[in-house]
Amino acid sequence: MKPTRLHYFYAQNWPAWIWFTVVPLIPVLVAARALGTPADLSTFGPESRSYLFLLGISWLLGYLVGGLVGWFILGPLYHYRAEINGYPFRSGDRVEILVGARRGCVLRVAEVREERGEVRIEPPESAGRKEKTVFHFAQIIKVDGVEPSVPAERPYSTDG
Repeated sequence: MKPTRLHYFYAQNWPAWIWFTVVPLIPVLVAARALGTPADLSTFGPESRSYLFLLGISWLLGYLVGGLVGWFILGPLYHYRAEINGYPFRSGDRVEILVGARRGCVLRVAEVREERGEVRIEPPESAGRKEKTVFHFAQIIKVDGVEPSVPAERPYSTDG
């Protein structure tokens, strides 16, 4: 299966980034509307400090509620993406990496960590010590009939 833009969208964790940016802003907008016209913010007097404090508290509450609700929305969403990517994974499966320095490489799964939703891949001999070897299920895609390999040259290489 060839990865689509949607595969890369989930692999780079964009749904969570969007969720934790937009959801906390909703209570801030509601609080700003309820509080009415802000006090003169240029003088930073007691009224403007109270106004900004209440907006900050509403952002914090929105962030906490977004985290609790997000568990029930983002969790199943990422699980569904894992199924599309070939879940369940087993040791020895060949997977294509969708993020990081080894993006586009086909490597073998060394270990599956079901409880964490992660796999550890067998790094190639050319891999550095600090190179990432653990990936979330949404960051890999199962490939069939392709031998593990490392591309000879990255298409966006800055060399020479």
